[in-house]
Amino acid sequence: MIAELKKESGYEKVNFNSLVLKILSNHVLWGRYERKVGLLPMTKPFVNAAIHRLEDKEIVTLAKVIEKETFSNILHFMRRDYTVNDFIEILRAWLNVAWMQHNVEQNQDSYIFTIQHELGEKWSLYVETLVKELFYDIINKRLEIKSKRGNITLIFPVE
Repeated sequence: MIAELKKESGYEKVNFNSLVLKILSNHVLWGRYERKVGLLPMTKPFVNAAIHRLEDKEIVTLAKVIEKETFSNILHFMRRDYTVNDFIEILRAWLNVAWMQHNVEQNQDSYIFTIQHELGEKWSLYVETLVKELFYDIINKRLEIKSKRGNITLIFPVE
């Protein structure tokens, strides 16, 4: 196992300890809850094909009603109270598990969280709706969203 992790750290161009810390952090933030809360792995082609069969209205309804409630329950199962920083860390862990590229920058009054994906506008609509609704439900604050083809920018307020 150690040899595999050393090989992986070489591929990722990070030192061994950093890779192990990343793996353990992802497990503590997300991985240990996956099976307990009923999350399933799905391939990108399956998700892409399935979501593109839905009308925009259906995607918004699924994200607002089913997914928001499910993820809200998951987050409350994991922890009682959240700060904006906590929410961003959980979102990062979810995106890491889902293999979606993302970047977070902080300035004086906001966190700028950019997600890059190749799943099209309908996936953007799903993620935007889910994160917006979930953030309001958990943190009780609004966030700003800007999207361009394949990129979603979420602007979270700094506490």
